[in-house]
Amino acid sequence: MFGFKTREKTTGRSLAALGIVELSAANTYAALIATGWAEIGFGYHGTVHAHSDYPDVVVRFARKADGFGDYAALLRKGFAGSDGPHAPRIHDMHVSRCGSLITVGSRLTDPVRDVWWLAYAHAVIADHPGVEMDQGVRDRFKAEWPAHEPRIDHPSFDGIREAFSAAWPNYETYVAALRAVAPQGLDPNVGNVLLGVDGSPVVNDPLCDDGFGLWRSPLSRMLTRCADILRRQTGEPLGRTPVHA
Repeated sequence: MFGFKTREKTTGRSLAALGIVELSAANTYAALIATGWAEIGFGYHGTVHAHSDYPDVVVRFARKADGFGDYAALLRKGFAGSDGPHAPRIHDMHVSRCGSLITVGSRLTDPVRDVWWLAYAHAVIADHPGVEMDQGVRDRFKAEWPAHEPRIDHPSFDGIREAFSAAWPNYETYVAALRAVAPQGLDPNVGNVLLGVDGSPVVNDPLCDDGFGLWRSPLSRMLTRCADILRRQTGEPLGRTPVHA
C-alpha cells in the first residue's frame, strides 16, 4: 500500500504523550477502554473517548478514515479562520495503513437543545446555492427545531440572524471559507455544531462520511482512484459486483 500522511507531535497532547500506543484498526478501541479512555459518544464510523486525567482533550477513533479525517487534514493545513474560535483544535492525527483514524482534539460540549442560535448555526452550514439539503437531514432538522425552516433567509430567522451575527461576526465567514476548500458540499446534520470553551459555536464534523482522502498525499490519492477504476473494470466483465458492508 502507499503510505498515509501521519504526523506525530511531541506536545503534551500528542497520542504518545497521552499514553496511546495501540493504533491498529482491530485493537485500538479495546486498548482505549482498557487504559481509561471511556466512550462518551459515537457516530457512523467513530467513537469519541475522554479520560479523567486529560479533561481538556478527547480522542476520536474510527475503523474507517472518514470525512472527519478530511476535516482534520484541512484544519492542520490551515485556511482562513481555521485558527479561530469556530474551528476545533486537532492536536494530533494518525491514519494507519489499514485505514483506521485516530485524532486528538480539544474537548467541546453539547449546546442546550433549545439555545436560541442553534438552529441558525446549522442553517448557515446547510445554505449552499444550487444544492438541495438531503431530505433525511431536513426531516431531522425540522424534528429538532420545528419552528425553523432550514434556510437562513426564512422569515422565522428574523432577529435571530442579526443577533447571531453581532455575537459571532466571523462564524459565517468561517463556514464560507470551509466550503471553499472542502472537496464536497458541507453536511448540515444536526449534530455537527458544538460549543467551545468560550461558549462560541464550533463547526465540529461538517464533511461527508465517506472521506475524500485529504490526509494522504496527492500521488497516493491518484493511485488509489486508478486502482478503484481498474478494480471496477475487471470486476464487471466477470459478473462481479461490490458487496455492500
